[in-house]
Amino acid sequence: MATAVLPPLVFAPLPVERPWGGGRAAAHLGLAAPSAPTSIGEWWLVSARERHPSRVLAGPLAGATLPELLARDAAALLGARGAARHRERFPLLLKLLDTSAPLSVQVHPSDAALPGEGKTESWYVVEASPDATFWLGLVPGATPADVIAAARAGRSPEPLLARHRAERGLLAHLPPGTLHALGAGIVAIEFQTNGDTTWRIWDWGRAPARELHLAEAQRDATADQSPRLLTAAPDRTRSPPCDRLVDCDAYRVERMEIAAPTHLATDGDRCELLVSLGTSLRVRSEAGAAEVPRGHAFLMPAATGDYVVTPEAPAELLRFLPAPAAAGRSSP
Repeated sequence: MATAVLPPLVFAPLPVERPWGGGRAAAHLGLAAPSAPTSIGEWWLVSARERHPSRVLAGPLAGATLPELLARDAAALLGARGAARHRERFPLLLKLLDTSAPLSVQVHPSDAALPGEGKTESWYVVEASPDATFWLGLVPGATPADVIAAARAGRSPEPLLARHRAERGLLAHLPPGTLHALGAGIVAIEFQTNGDTTWRIWDWGRAPARELHLAEAQRDATADQSPRLLTAAPDRTRSPPCDRLVDCDAYRVERMEIAAPTHLATDGDRCELLVSLGTSLRVRSEAGAAEVPRGHAFLMPAATGDYVVTPEAPAELLRFLPAPAAAGRSSP
């Protein structure tokens, strides 16, 4: 039986409160600013997590959740090979982060350490205050054991962490086991695998105090803590031309500038997640069309084939794809 072809799926952003949350991301989503102080730290743009499932915003499938659609016809969403690999766990998670205070110093496990919860992530900075910074990796000579020892003794490990300036367009890649903390004053897109386990090492004396996970962090932190700050790799052989931002064992991220109707295509084996920064879009395939508000993400099912994206104004379009089912590339 032929696989059904689903229309473009536009999802409603899900606000998630965090103690370090800010109040600037709503504008990037085309939403009204909250009338009261807010601690929304994350807007989940595409999620198949049980606690925060994305819902289709409009169209014939309005109200359906991504997990429901995956259970109904995984092959239509992911392609036959993708469904065989990811039927039980949608491969990607897409968030917009908004910080008014630093996140905890933390580390994420790998799938080998915690099956089904391994987390590889990448940050793409959309907005940053002039003094905004983040911590990624360690200063020369420091080790994860030194960081854990400082935290056990009640001392801030901040002097051991490599500190970097945040600015618009900055790209950082965090394989599992990387020590990190995003600082205050940042709005960033987070591209990641579908994991949501965090081992906190230090929480900056935040009140109320949150649980730390020092034994787990010591177990899962990797020996290589060199910062991975990436540079976009232009690919002018593609149509349309794009910049390759990340290409790792788990996913690929591309950026393109579009100002007119742009023809793209899925490869039949992978879905594609896309988000436009700064303007709304219209997306059309043979299976249907959808209006995409500014900053909202949409999913193009694997079986779509050719589709057209038309921006309301010149747009920065980010394209997020899982690695092929037979992935074998090296991490950046």
